[in-house]
Amino acid sequence: MKFRKFIFLLLLLQGLTAVSQNQPEVSVDTFYVFSTSMQKKIPNVVITPDNSASADKKLPVLYLLHGAYGNFRNWITKVPEIKAYASRYKMIIVCPDGDPFSWYFDSPVDSTFRYETYIAKELVHAIDKKYPTISRKNKRAITGLSMGGHGAFYLTFK
Repeated sequence: MKFRKFIFLLLLLQGLTAVSQNQPEVSVDTFYVFSTSMQKKIPNVVITPDNSASADKKLPVLYLLHGAYGNFRNWITKVPEIKAYASRYKMIIVCPDGDPFSWYFDSPVDSTFRYETYIAKELVHAIDKKYPTISRKNKRAITGLSMGGHGAFYLTFK
């Protein structure tokens, strides 16, 4: 009986090792940025390939916006394959929190809703300062789901 347990544990360990070897080499951080326009800290998920640690290796950035009723964790929890994309395409992926219903606008009536300013200016600046980004417009992209898609189009055309 002890031999069977040993074989089972050995096979389990081999399986876990094989699974971990197939995982993309990425770092997933929760990065808080203080928004001066809204006077609050806003959380963001930032996914970076592990090989991006060297300061001379700059990477393009994808800003990925969540939909209505969502938050900054949606992409990493609902689409875990996103980590593989960061690794495969050698890019940084930033998933900011846009409040469940901000639509990524600057509200003309509510000063606590300045998500256009936050995403387009404050967040981009903070990401460029902390991570090894290629800080040129042609090396940044923005997209999103539903409300996030609206925000991506809105911010791009603006």
